[in-house]
Amino acid sequence: MKKLRTSRAVAASAVLISTSALLLVPASAASATEDDCDGIGVIGVFRAVESGASFDFRGRRVELQNESALDRYSRAEIKSGRKAGDRLWVDRSHRSFPDFKGTVTDQQAKRDGWKMCGPYTGSRTQSVYNANYAARACGEFDGITKCGKWWVD
Repeated sequence: MKKLRTSRAVAASAVLISTSALLLVPASAASATEDDCDGIGVIGVFRAVESGASFDFRGRRVELQNESALDRYSRAEIKSGRKAGDRLWVDRSHRSFPDFKGTVTDQQAKRDGWKMCGPYTGSRTQSVYNANYAARACGEFDGITKCGKWWVD
């Protein structure tokens, strides 16, 4: 009887240890979620940012859009040509550009790291806080990743 209890205790411990190991595995960038988004369901008037921040790719029109009333949020949207399997997200730099507005290089935007809001399989992402930060629209289309230019607003 004592041997049976010991076997059960060992089996229960093994299950507990393996379950804990599964819970401690960190999420990868590929499994990013809206946890890195700053504005869930932001309501406002969003306008496309041009200057290379919005782009056309493989029959799709992808826009980086800035909210125009408060001017504090950006999101990405596939305006036309969306296909099943498309994935869309918006990146935002951790680096602030307090005295600048316009496009910045990939190196400048990524210098202090960045976060990814998404990916989403619909036509629009949630929003990121953009005041003084660089943001860009990105997507994966037919297995190819394409991003617009980084834009500071």
